[in-house]
Amino acid sequence: MLRKNTKNSVKQNSAKKPRVWIWVLCAFLVGGAFGYAAHYLANNWTGFFAKCPDGNRPDKNGCCNGEIYTDAGEGWMVCCPEGADNCYPPIK
Repeated sequence: MLRKNTKNSVKQNSAKKPRVWIWVLCAFLVGGAFGYAAHYLANNWTGFFAKCPDGNRPDKNGCCNGEIYTDAGEGWMVCCPEGADNCYPPIK
């Protein structure tokens, strides 16, 4: 009788094999998501807090109020105050 119960308990325990690869895959995916979010935040950090001198956020081009989004040539886009020539790169 003791032998039969021992066999059954060993058989039941051996049937439940842990699936380690599932946990490794989940950890990889979660780590990748956090890594992507950290990379995105690091590259766009100034865009979250950027403000113009008047305290407002820049427009969709990165220029403040009273500035014109202008083509400076050779693929460079700049923000220039109206009637002035002291241009600067857009605020990201």
